Amino acid sequence: MLLSCRKVKKSFGGLIVLNGVDLDICQGDRIGLVGRNGAGKTTLANIITGYLDHDEGSIITTRQQLNIGYLRQTEARTELFLDVLNTDCQVDSEFHRLASHLGMNRVMDWSMERLQNLSGGEKTKMALASIWASNPDLLIMDEPTNHMDYQGVEYLVSELARYQGTAIIISHDRHFLDRTVSNIADIEKGTVRIYPGNYSSYRELKRQECESKLHAYQSQQKEQKEIDYAIARLKNWSDKAHRESRQKGAGIKGGKEYYRKKAKKRDQSVKSQIKRLEKMRQDGVERPEEERQVDFILNSMKKRGRRLLEAKGIAKSYGNNRLFEDSTFYINRGEKIGILGPNGCGKSTILKMILGQENLDAGEIFLSQSARMTYVSQELPQGEKVDFISLVKDWNLDDQKHIFQLLAALGIDYDRLGIAMGELSRGERMKISMGLAIMGEYDLLIFDEPTNHLDLLSRESMEQSLMHFPGSILLISHDRYLLEQVCDHMLIFDKQRIIRFEGNVSDYLDRKYAAEYQTSFKISDMEEEKLLLETRITRVLSQLSLYKPGEPDYAALEDEYRVLIRCRNELGYNSNI
Repeated sequence: MLLSCRKVKKSFGGLIVLNGVDLDICQGDRIGLVGRNGAGKTTLANIITGYLDHDEGSIITTRQQLNIGYLRQTEARTELFLDVLNTDCQVDSEFHRLASHLGMNRVMDWSMERLQNLSGGEKTKMALASIWASNPDLLIMDEPTNHMDYQGVEYLVSELARYQGTAIIISHDRHFLDRTVSNIADIEKGTVRIYPGNYSSYRELKRQECESKLHAYQSQQKEQKEIDYAIARLKNWSDKAHRESRQKGAGIKGGKEYYRKKAKKRDQSVKSQIKRLEKMRQDGVERPEEERQVDFILNSMKKRGRRLLEAKGIAKSYGNNRLFEDSTFYINRGEKIGILGPNGCGKSTILKMILGQENLDAGEIFLSQSARMTYVSQELPQGEKVDFISLVKDWNLDDQKHIFQLLAALGIDYDRLGIAMGELSRGERMKISMGLAIMGEYDLLIFDEPTNHLDLLSRESMEQSLMHFPGSILLISHDRYLLEQVCDHMLIFDKQRIIRFEGNVSDYLDRKYAAEYQTSFKISDMEEEKLLLETRITRVLSQLSLYKPGEPDYAALEDEYRVLIRCRNELGYNSNI
């Protein structure tokens, strides 16, 4: 046992966040910590790491000194990794190795100006590298994939597979959790429950558990109705017995006593059934709380022309930093377009150009004059002292009613809207931003990392709603599940160009990895390459047999197997030409 939480409680004012948490963390564990926004995930992480005191309970560790590395959700301090650059050579070397693998090359040569103007993804990568370089016994990461490009996520997955220590991962990235954790710790109503397996296994177990509880509750309700009916029937019989004791017993020796005893037995039966019913209602199965379905109510204006947006030969640079050049693409009405590329390549910049907030260096962007757009940025406002109810108090009553209904559908209770917006959680503020943006009817929704800070259930519901949205969507996201399900076309940032790709993110990555694989081997003899492929496929299959679905290594091997099969199929096709 590395660390244990026993009966840990924490309240803020009158709000109980953690209510007797028990959690055992063993050496080598890979635990995914999940729960709704505000459930207490970050609070528990802050208590374990000592950033926050708990009200009751205890934190027990088996080691005199426990080196904990903690990536906080708001970690963005340049000093964090500048301190590493001034430490011993071994730590400094490890920091540069990790930063380089995450795409941050030759950090030691970067100017202070460059370091102080990092993107969100670059800050996360730098913080991860500096924390990991200290070789922690326990690594706690709060939303490590927020803002991080897919290359960084892939490397993070591989580093976690190599890491010998213990990891607790707070994340709303389903694809990442499926590939990295072997247990899920679910925080609900202030307590923690452990589920074996990755996130997909956990969701299936939760579904089965909910169905089982609902079945037990329905069976109990049916039995209670039958008892209610039996009580009513026994009461009628008891009343009848009492009447008979007065009527039939009159004038008959011993008659009254006989009928009184008969009536008393009926009374006892009624009391017995009532006690049974009361005990069942007190100790029986409660109706399982249904997961609130967050319904993102999206509307679209009527379609007019086919072409919504077109870019021709566009280019953009900042000084010597060239983002992209000679790029041409288009978006038709009704298409859902995902944007994919490494951190710092210009994904957010292209959105600002479409919105007219940034100028082009060359080329032109045509946007249909009839198009109506709405935009949700990844940047959240900070420190607002006004509450949302005060913010909309001058709106007309119909619009106020509409926005309150919308925010309730987004999963925000009305009493939360009376709290200063700066004191709400990041997830709540993101939902409010989305609610304000989608009030009207739009042809084009532009989202820049809309799922950051949203809990898993909100992400899943948003995914379903976007899939059914009839208009066009332009979406930047590092949530691969969201891109996979929603977007059927991609804009790819590659080698300083923006390229339209017909297909979803998996289609693109499979083709990319297959091309890289074929390039890396460069074998002229096709038959020899096929033989090598078959050997690798056999090796991967044998390794897969050693793991179970849901284990971190299983997902990585499964991805490798799929790429190898695609390569083999392409080689077979080419050989027949």
